[in-house]
Amino acid sequence: MNRITHEARKRQAIVKYSLKNGKSKASVQYGVSLSSVKRWCKRYDGTWESLKDLPHTPHSHPKRHTPAEEQKIKKAFKKCYERYGWDGVYTELKKKHYTRSFSGMVYAAKRMGLTEKPKAKKKNKEIRRYPEILVPGEKVQIDVKEVPFNCLRGEALINNRHFYQWTAIDECTRMRFVYGFEEHTPENTVKFLKMLIKAFPFRIRTIQTDNGTEFTYKFISDTEICPFDKVLKKLHIKHKLIPPRTPWHNGKVERSHRNDQRYFYDWETFSSLDELNEKLKKHLEWSNNKVMRTLGNKSPVELLNEKLEIGA
Repeated sequence: MNRITHEARKRQAIVKYSLKNGKSKASVQYGVSLSSVKRWCKRYDGTWESLKDLPHTPHSHPKRHTPAEEQKIKKAFKKCYERYGWDGVYTELKKKHYTRSFSGMVYAAKRMGLTEKPKAKKKNKEIRRYPEILVPGEKVQIDVKEVPFNCLRGEALINNRHFYQWTAIDECTRMRFVYGFEEHTPENTVKFLKMLIKAFPFRIRTIQTDNGTEFTYKFISDTEICPFDKVLKKLHIKHKLIPPRTPWHNGKVERSHRNDQRYFYDWETFSSLDELNEKLKKHLEWSNNKVMRTLGNKSPVELLNEKLEIGA
């Protein structure tokens, strides 16, 4: 018997005694106030459950969300949650001049019954810590993702074409640049690098990649140098290769690819490379302006502007 049940049954005994011998005698006999005995007698309906403590939570709070704010949350949840999750809902609300905190929004949404589906529990993984990068461009991770075959339609599907997404992400600000190519080659990596240098408003000092042949010939030739390495050397950019079979060293770009799958490829289809790049451009703008909790509820663009102002 837990404490709450025990206390309720004790009160039931007091009430029964008072009904036989009077409330005043019950108060003296059990050492409780007369007002308490009267209150319990009034609440008693024949069951001990009626004498349990009532909830102490107030029915309202002066800082509770207003009906107008709750309506905004409902609309944003319906519009954005399925595709973009809680972060997308919060970003949409900020556009509507919503000033509450992220956690306050989630609490209010769950109180209104706008809950997410329960996720299967994952085993705890070892947390790997790496030195924090504080300067934009100090290290940029680059990787390639093959566009899922089920995203192809029309001419691309008929001709059995393959598209590849090159992705670069700045470790400091999480600012990204993406572009699609049809061939998985070092020459396309060089083209992507030139586009990346124009897109990022800061100097790139180090580029980190895996050991794929689109980035290096380290494991396939002792004499031939990869075109990507030649260009990096000419531009005085350091090329850092992660150890083989350790994708977590490129964790930020790998995570961004998982987000691309969730927020983009699970929803879009493409009939040509031009259409892919056109839609990727809009997705890139969204992702660079998406509020991220890991950045202190700032977007990569906002953090980059702060960093550039400090360094100016």
